[in-house]
Amino acid sequence: MIRVEEVRFSKAELAEYRERGYLVTPRLIGDEAIGRLCRAADRLFELDYDRPLYPFDRLYHYDLSSLELRKVNNGWWLDDEVRSLVLSPKLGAMVAPLMEAAGVRVWHDQVVSKPGAGPERTDYREANIGWHQDYAHWQVASSERMCTLWLALQDTDLANGGMRTIVGSHRLGLIPDADSFHEKDLDLLRTRYAGDHPWIDEPCVLKAGQASIHHCLCMHGSGPNLTLEPRRCVIIHYMPDGTSYRGRVAPPGPVKAGRKGNRHANVPLLGPNARAGTPFAGEAFPRVWPFDPTLPARYGVDLDVPADLAGTDGRG
Repeated sequence: MIRVEEVRFSKAELAEYRERGYLVTPRLIGDEAIGRLCRAADRLFELDYDRPLYPFDRLYHYDLSSLELRKVNNGWWLDDEVRSLVLSPKLGAMVAPLMEAAGVRVWHDQVVSKPGAGPERTDYREANIGWHQDYAHWQVASSERMCTLWLALQDTDLANGGMRTIVGSHRLGLIPDADSFHEKDLDLLRTRYAGDHPWIDEPCVLKAGQASIHHCLCMHGSGPNLTLEPRRCVIIHYMPDGTSYRGRVAPPGPVKAGRKGNRHANVPLLGPNARAGTPFAGEAFPRVWPFDPTLPARYGVDLDVPADLAGTDGRG
């Protein structure tokens, strides 16, 4: 079980999030949990799973000697350490006020490793993450208040390819064609997106165990890892309970090759009769706040629950 610190944001911190589009948390997990999650990440990329499942949307075969970004979506389906973190009611309670939500569900997670290029490699851009808005990839979902928790598993800054945000960019609304996660040229994307708006490129400098939380419309990306060590993180995407499928949303222009646009792999999880208004709910989209005492048994995992709720859960 991954133990998580309880954090409640002050009014000033909530105001900071609404003004700037992101904030940095205190340390959420300790050294033991960090070590366990690092091992879990490495196991996932070696196709060593705790559950008799295939990965959510594809089988990821990575050349472990390459600099390509390694990413598994819904690692919580496959690994029990990741599962106990992603289903944490403490994290759900923490993000609820940021989304102004009475209930919180998991949209999906990502377990990511950005290999270290070192000073000699010339292909260091292979693991860049292009400037993008998360919601540009999630337009099938009805809520624009979704958020992302980015948990660092080592000290993280620009040297090892830490995340960068464009401060206040969430207040611009959805930017056309901002589903550009997989593009590598950050300078070219800045030219595309900056326009006449202020472009305040701010690094998220984190200690191991800290997290940043950003609004789903906050523009963000990351550059190369120029150290010799991998930069690992677990990313949890959250949505307000009650978020629903919007139906087939027409894209603003032609769908470009290799781009999801307004499509998402979560939609088939709703089944063959999904239509506009179908809620993203059920086993694939667990509600992590308010705490459901049946959650540990249903998902076969021990959870670190808030102290005032521990007596309601025989496994917590």
